[in-house]
Amino acid sequence: MARKCIVISGCPGTGKTVVARKLSDILKLDYINLSELVLIEKLYRGYDVERGTYVVDLRKLYQKIREIIKVSSGIIIDSHYGDIIPSKYVKKIIVLRLHPIELKRRLMERGWGVEKIRENVEAELINLCTLNALDRHKGRVYEINVTGKSVDEVVREALNIVNNKVKPKEYVDWLSMLSRSDFTSLFQF
Repeated sequence: MARKCIVISGCPGTGKTVVARKLSDILKLDYINLSELVLIEKLYRGYDVERGTYVVDLRKLYQKIREIIKVSSGIIIDSHYGDIIPSKYVKKIIVLRLHPIELKRRLMERGWGVEKIRENVEAELINLCTLNALDRHKGRVYEINVTGKSVDEVVREALNIVNNKVKPKEYVDWLSMLSRSDFTSLFQF
């Protein structure tokens, strides 16, 4: 089966859904939000009350993805855990990165709890989405630093990646860029 999936990944709050939907419209490809698919199709094993999230049943999810891919000519997949898509289906993974201070602000505006914000800011700080993607899809992982960019600018960069006009480059390293006061402010609530 051909590699039909372009995965838009990144921590919650980085703009994945808006960018993925626009790409889907422009490229005339199907769009899937994995989190919505898991909920609608009940592809979970239970609910983790402490973390406020559903626990995905990977076996059921893989089966559903295979079914969808079989009948699709191409798919944009929107997910912060897009790295779980089997490699044989993935054409490219584009990880959206956002300055951790801006990410914290966005998640606070959403009304998220302190622990959930902290968990996602930490994930952004250590490049978790990128590292997970590289673990399974090396050579097909790209990053876009979306900080201070409009949706249209990010979509343009993503299109350049999809159309092979950009090669993978250095990954964003927030740990080397942030000052001590930045770190302090990140974890003060």
